[in-house]
Amino acid sequence: MKRVLRHISDSYCRELLKLTSISKVDRVIAHEPEFITTIDLSEVVASLNKRQRQMFNDFTRRIDHMTDDVGQEILARLVCDKTTYAVQSGPYNQSTWVFLHEQSVFEQAESERFADEARLTAKWDSFKVLSSVDQLPDLDQLKKYLVQHFGGDDEVLVELFERERPCIDGTIEALQQVMVYREGLPSLLKEVSREKKTLRETMVKPAREYAFLWNPKKGELEVVTRRKQEREQLAELFTSNGLGIEQAPEKLEKRQLTLDVLKSEKPLPFNREEGIEQVSVAALKFRSTQTDATYTVHSPARKAHEMNVYQVMREDQQDSLLHSEHYIVVEASIAVKFRKKEGQSRANSTTIHLKTPCSSNLQELTERERYLSWNKLKEWGLTHD
Repeated sequence: MKRVLRHISDSYCRELLKLTSISKVDRVIAHEPEFITTIDLSEVVASLNKRQRQMFNDFTRRIDHMTDDVGQEILARLVCDKTTYAVQSGPYNQSTWVFLHEQSVFEQAESERFADEARLTAKWDSFKVLSSVDQLPDLDQLKKYLVQHFGGDDEVLVELFERERPCIDGTIEALQQVMVYREGLPSLLKEVSREKKTLRETMVKPAREYAFLWNPKKGELEVVTRRKQEREQLAELFTSNGLGIEQAPEKLEKRQLTLDVLKSEKPLPFNREEGIEQVSVAALKFRSTQTDATYTVHSPARKAHEMNVYQVMREDQQDSLLHSEHYIVVEASIAVKFRKKEGQSRANSTTIHLKTPCSSNLQELTERERYLSWNKLKEWGLTHD
């Protein structure tokens, strides 16, 4: 919350506070000297009751989540009034402006990000629908059976919107995304009472999110949820009750890594505009197809960009592994140095660890690093959608 309020304009501070039902907020300045501030922000926030404070925290958390490069890219693509959006000063004001003035766009951006980021982790599966169909999913029928699927007692909200998603080949695919929000299991949340200075417990039911991404042109359905065992059931429920297709969809293989591409020392292209400064292959692990014996080569340099793994193999006269048809690459490490952003004392760097058939450490990286890394892996031919 404090980070958002340091960066957004005083007029947006007032508008956000008014959304919590505060009506007498004439002037709030979070970052200027006290002598020109008619209302102290900390006092205003402290005076909020429990419900208002929770709302205000939720507003600022959602705004902050969309201020990084990934969130800004989605907002810039979806926003209707692009001119007004563009003249806002900085990502915090841009994110807040969309939140205040184009709320449906902001919510769609959040939903698109939820689904797309799940594709960088293990929280999704893809299915092939074995019959052709081109109509929109039947939301009423789908909701009816989702309620039954979840036990019949939970509140379920179902929303649909049409969207586009860029592909690695430069084309744009049209998708229909269905978001499902289900009332979660009750749990006790501990908090400190402001009045009695005691610890108390509050019953909460946090919502669970599910996403279906339907591509009618390809006949492919993606299901996003943390529960692996539930995805196939939800895919069958979606196709039978949402699309009217009785035949069960066929589960597609997870995206596979093709690390043998790295047996040839070819450039891994990038450009500074993408936010990447340097890329280097730091380690390769080979396995013999005849004996299953493994051989690992690491760059010994403190920074892999000073000596990549191919230089090491040539110096050690082990480059024959690169040309032998009896050895395959089963693991690889790629060092990536990101461009230093304005205000940073030094540039961020990370190492992407890949292991066949489909394991990686992408989920351990920051959102921006995951987004960039995944797109570059596709461009370099190391994986695919």
